Amino acid sequence: MPLVRRIYGQDRVRRLSLEQAAFVVPPGSPADATDEIGRVRARIGAAKPHTAPVTTHRELAELIDLGQAGLLHFACHNAFSAKGSSVTMADTVFDPIDLSTAAESRSLRDARPLVFLNACRSAGEIDWFGTSLGWAPQFLRAGAGAFIGTLWPVRSDSALAFADSFYQQLTTGGQTLGDASLGARRAIRENGGDPTRLAYAVYGNSSARVYRGSGLMPTDD
Repeated sequence: MPLVRRIYGQDRVRRLSLEQAAFVVPPGSPADATDEIGRVRARIGAAKPHTAPVTTHRELAELIDLGQAGLLHFACHNAFSAKGSSVTMADTVFDPIDLSTAAESRSLRDARPLVFLNACRSAGEIDWFGTSLGWAPQFLRAGAGAFIGTLWPVRSDSALAFADSFYQQLTTGGQTLGDASLGARRAIRENGGDPTRLAYAVYGNSSARVYRGSGLMPTDD
């Protein structure tokens, strides 16, 4: 069955929008990051993407603080240590503490974006003065509708395949968040015993669906 997670106080968001999609691909990202973004753009179809990937901390912080993204997809490397997670952008390092203002103002609450941080151990958390600090809790506190990350290092080719299958089932397949993530796990489970399918942690409402404009995304039926 579909397995999703929640954080304390997280809203049950039923409608996800992929419009105004933004893609974060800083310099030094995996070699197949461009291919991944191309596939995701194709899967979300008419959902209008930003013309170029986000590469700087400044651009990303502005996008988040203004709540302008309906989908925020990262194809990059995530460093994780005892100090927590970080993504090295073109100008400086971006880490969960940088989301503190967004979490306090709930800047993403209107857009309710799906945040998919497709990188190694991007769902990892550390203890921070009695609370959990990581990408998932910070983005969800800021108002994200759902968050997807990984619990350990993953293979780039498997991560690309998971993302491609997930978006295909979420959009043209018309699946719920829970079913789309389960279908993506199944799609890559025969990949030579690679445990990547088990690494993904999905936070959100299992029954949430993608809407475009006033209705559901079209299905293949």
